[in-house]
Amino acid sequence: MIVAWLSMYLCLRNRLKILYFKKDSSNRRFAFQFLAWASLFPALLISQSLLTTSTSRLIQISDIYDINETPKARYYNIEKFKVADHFGGSHYSVETSGRYNEHLNIRLYFVFPITSTIDGRLEEKPKYWYGIEYYKQINNRLEQQQKEGIFDRFYSDSVKKVENFDFYDLVMLERLPTSSDKDMFLEAVSARIKTTPESSTIILRPTQESYKDLNGDKLEWIFYSFGIGVFAFLFFLLLPGYDQKEHERQLKGVKSKSEDHSEFLSLLIPQRDHFAAPILINLNIAIFIIGVIAGIHFLHPSALDLLAWGGNRRLETTSGEWWRLFTSMFLHGGVMHLLLNCYGLILASIFIEPVIGKWRFFVIYILSGLSGSLSSIWWYENTVSVGASGAIFGLYGAILGLLLTNAFPREGKSGIFSMIGIYVGINLLWGLSGGVDNAAHIGGLISGVIFGISIYMLTKDRGKFEF
Repeated sequence: MIVAWLSMYLCLRNRLKILYFKKDSSNRRFAFQFLAWASLFPALLISQSLLTTSTSRLIQISDIYDINETPKARYYNIEKFKVADHFGGSHYSVETSGRYNEHLNIRLYFVFPITSTIDGRLEEKPKYWYGIEYYKQINNRLEQQQKEGIFDRFYSDSVKKVENFDFYDLVMLERLPTSSDKDMFLEAVSARIKTTPESSTIILRPTQESYKDLNGDKLEWIFYSFGIGVFAFLFFLLLPGYDQKEHERQLKGVKSKSEDHSEFLSLLIPQRDHFAAPILINLNIAIFIIGVIAGIHFLHPSALDLLAWGGNRRLETTSGEWWRLFTSMFLHGGVMHLLLNCYGLILASIFIEPVIGKWRFFVIYILSGLSGSLSSIWWYENTVSVGASGAIFGLYGAILGLLLTNAFPREGKSGIFSMIGIYVGINLLWGLSGGVDNAAHIGGLISGVIFGISIYMLTKDRGKFEF
């Protein structure tokens, strides 16, 4: 998705200016960029799926314990195995989806140990588990009592299906790779054995699809989808007019001001009065990318993944893992969360970094972030808190605190207060809708006010803030 969009944006953004529209030119050119992206994205998506299935191996083994004796594979045909259906465990997950969180997605995960038919012995911590998943989507706008009733009925129906499930009616078993599904199955295992499962635990899920049919018509559809997209793009190119002067300008190599991306890129490059913010932005982006490469979901990472990477939750943090107060500041719950925080960080840095200097900027950012993390575990008992929001709100708090002093010119205070006040107010009100750690926001904001005023009082006699 990202590769397709960046490719189309960089290649076509300025070239599409030779198209002439009578009105609303920018939006219509953007529509052509979107159409070009739509022509490339499906082909890349199918290509990724084909790469996954075409490189997966199927191995024939005689017994479940032979898995350790053979090369790692995605699919297995096991001649003989036994499912201990009397020792099952379960877990569920509930997530929202849709543009306005109008859907509630319920997933039930059931696990049963797989043992050898040779001795049939059930280990204390079974390593191989048979996984079954059921899914239901409901309207998230229903009353809480209605949603609970639907969940209870769905769970009861799923339990009945599991009780009558034929564990041996399958074509092959799929070994789940690192994924959110596997994490949920492991939670079901943990609930059954009353302890954390070994890292070598294997989840096997039954599939009715033949190994020969995994690739299907994916190769053909790569070309079909791309061809359809290109045809649609070329057809719509016939509709707008043609700007000959713009085309001649481009042929001469004359760049317009809008083609210069240096202003945007400068936000990510440390400079004299804009030094700390780019470093923090790049650090947050780098950690996010590393997490995505390691398997964290790009849009909706699970709470378990975020917790494993250093998320902040009362139980773990107060049990001695105090480092989570710091690490959680550099984790984000999806790309939109990251982008919004980067925007807030850039906006704050424009006002405060030139005034207090880069080192004090770092100090306020870190201390406010830690204060926000502490506020979060004090207020929420079982919430996994992540994000730079507490630290960023600390910067805004410092700005609000400094507005009470002579740090800013008197004539510019009202404008700064209006912009910062609106941003902070909207975010706090948004947090009241749920799903947002307002405790970290408020904790960071209050601590930022205190830190900002304190720094001013300690350094006002020096004539300037910069170290």
